Amino acid sequence: MEELTYLGFLTMGFSVGFGHCIGMCHPFVLYISGRFVGEKKGYSALFIPHIKYNLGRVVTYSFLGFIAGFAGDMMQVVGRLIGIQKGAAIVAGVFLVLYGVLSFIGYNFMNKLEHKLAGGAFFSKLKKFQPRSAFVTGLVLGFLPCGPLYGMIIASASTASASRGLLSMFLYGIGTSAAMMATSVFGNYFMSRRGLFNLLSLILMVCMGIFFIYSGVRM
Repeated sequence: MEELTYLGFLTMGFSVGFGHCIGMCHPFVLYISGRFVGEKKGYSALFIPHIKYNLGRVVTYSFLGFIAGFAGDMMQVVGRLIGIQKGAAIVAGVFLVLYGVLSFIGYNFMNKLEHKLAGGAFFSKLKKFQPRSAFVTGLVLGFLPCGPLYGMIIASASTASASRGLLSMFLYGIGTSAAMMATSVFGNYFMSRRGLFNLLSLILMVCMGIFFIYSGVRM
């Protein structure tokens, strides 16, 4: 079951990356290309800044998973009494199911907040601040509000282990990075097919949510 959960985090990250992230975070991918690649030529000049950017995001996600797992571990004794570990899995599952279903019918309760930050005031401040490295940019942007991310952080708390929480969110971050790296090269192709990718990611999100609910009930 544990290996299946890790695979779920990785698969979820990969799916969400191509369905959700390429829409919300595409401006940041363009920013990294413009800010740190510019007119430089060659594959290394293109990929290295994006690798650093995504590494920064993965580090932030892993840190958040570590904190969530550590919190779950500290509350494990209490959790046996009032079901905190079980509750975290169920809450994460319900969150993902609701997010997926509501997004599917055209009502995403986090869309306004995500769009406001990804395409509004935060992006303007980022351009004004001008981080000196793509890695630092990734570290900072890893804290941006994101519905699927919140659901996976809650799910990582259900591992009740700092190391397992870290690994879970590390795998999720790696999954999203695949989409971000691909978008840096084939942005127009993926953006033109974002609807299909997004539909597939929402289906997987609901399935993952059901899995967490099932896991929580069985704990």
